[in-house]
Amino acid sequence: MNLLRTLRLLAVTLMVGIVLPAAAQNVMTLNTVAVAGKQRMLSQRVLKAYAQLSLSVGPDKAASILSTSLEELRSSNGALRAMARDANGAALHAQAMLIDKLATITATQPTASSLQQATLVSEELLANAEAVTQAFIKSGAEAPAAMVNLAARQRMLSQRAAAAYFVYQTAAKSHELKTRAMKAASEFKAAIIAFDDARTEFPQISDRVDMARMQMVFFDNALSNIDNPTKEQFATIAATSERILSEMDAMTSEIVKQIATRNVLPATASAKRK
Repeated sequence: MNLLRTLRLLAVTLMVGIVLPAAAQNVMTLNTVAVAGKQRMLSQRVLKAYAQLSLSVGPDKAASILSTSLEELRSSNGALRAMARDANGAALHAQAMLIDKLATITATQPTASSLQQATLVSEELLANAEAVTQAFIKSGAEAPAAMVNLAARQRMLSQRAAAAYFVYQTAAKSHELKTRAMKAASEFKAAIIAFDDARTEFPQISDRVDMARMQMVFFDNALSNIDNPTKEQFATIAATSERILSEMDAMTSEIVKQIATRNVLPATASAKRK
């Protein structure tokens, strides 16, 4: 699992007190940005799964997603707190408290009230995770970190659109939720265009971009019927949001891996010359 490998790398670096060379520090920064950015997605994925339970949309799958997402939120927060500088420490402590609050709410049977609470807390957690991610970006090489962040943010948008869609369907049919779902889907489609220009630089992401775009066609079709959905469209939103997430998650890892290879190879060649 890519996240698990990243967390292990972070933990090992801390435990042995390695002083990393500049290239390796750069890679560590990119991995940290990817992990910090994933917290944004998980905040929305938890809410999506909780709303699915309320609607009985793939309840077994939703329960598993809810549990594993909360687990990932906690483990990632722990790794990031270990890596954080003082400036980010307070924000990550606040993040841990928000995760606990969200876990407490989503441990209860979904009701109109608990869904509203979960929606509010997930928004607080999303804002916190965005601030933490930006702080890590500023601490490293901004250009490659920005590319990693763009890919990582696509994961969040796929879940945000689906979460808002499902909460909207739980009798909480507010204009704000509908707008949120539509806006997140629109932002995803606009941002995916940026990766068309990156295909030459990162050829291994090409198929993933195409797959995500294809899944977005099905997602969009179901989303367009948000006010009169069918059970099949519920299932489509649930399934395609997970498939898009999988592609974006893999793409984020591929970008980090390629940038890491670029950084390490010149350093290795230089060392051999010496």
